[in-house]
Amino acid sequence: MPESAVEWPPWTFPAGKIEPRDSPEDAAVRETLEQTGLRVRATGVIGSRVHPVTRTRMVYVTAGLADEPGVMAGESGELARVRWVSVAEAEELMGEMSGDVRRYLRLLNRG
Repeated sequence: MPESAVEWPPWTFPAGKIEPRDSPEDAAVRETLEQTGLRVRATGVIGSRVHPVTRTRMVYVTAGLADEPGVMAGESGELARVRWVSVAEAEELMGEMSGDVRRYLRLLNRG
């Protein structure tokens, strides 16, 4: 499917390409900062898959805030908005989500 024909969800997690010198965790930290202005610390990998639409290998990384949240989004021009949502809201806003991610978020929600 040509990229222009891919229907992207209106909401998504920060994402980006893993550069040859990067681990998935390094890429997650860099891309989150670039896209949201948030400094995070990667805490682990929860899963990976080949995306069913784009056929791109995806690696899902967990992270926690490394600093107090400051100004988010807008500055980079990559994202229009950033917002914190509940697990139920994330599932509603994002639609199709990796099973590993969905399970991880539900476990967090129980804690």
